Amino acid sequence: MLSAQSELVWQGRTHLGDEPGVYGDAAYSGVALEFPLTLQKTDPAGPDTTTLVLHTQDVQTFAGYPGHLITVTAYQPDPGDPTHATETVLATERLTSADNNRKDVVVNLVGIVSPVFVSVRVRVDTEVPPGLYDDFVVTRLLNRSVDFTFVASFGFSA
Repeated sequence: MLSAQSELVWQGRTHLGDEPGVYGDAAYSGVALEFPLTLQKTDPAGPDTTTLVLHTQDVQTFAGYPGHLITVTAYQPDPGDPTHATETVLATERLTSADNNRKDVVVNLVGIVSPVFVSVRVRVDTEVPPGLYDDFVVTRLLNRSVDFTFVASFGFSA
């Protein structure tokens, strides 16, 4: 069972879409944004999963389209070259109107040594024709895990 409490990782107002200025109180990032996170395992005996919870405002997707893509990617040292990292996609989800401005993304971290460096990318559904992209705001990113087995910090930090 997930902890009743969520851990706030990031809060703000970032506007995604193809019409700059729709939200005058939000930073405009275009068709995508990507947050870097460090996940630290606090209990070696705890489960190897955590749930990242994305909150938004005004998501309104069209029926027949897949929705906005959320991708969680891990960055791990390349065993063949320690000066490089390899990227591994850990989870993908789609955010639609049916999600009511909240999407839970379960992230499986089995076999990944802590600390785990991940990014959370949110990309506007671009299967919709340009000019009709959904404009919405990303407002919060939270982390939820059983008994806070994984804690998150914003940015990459060892």
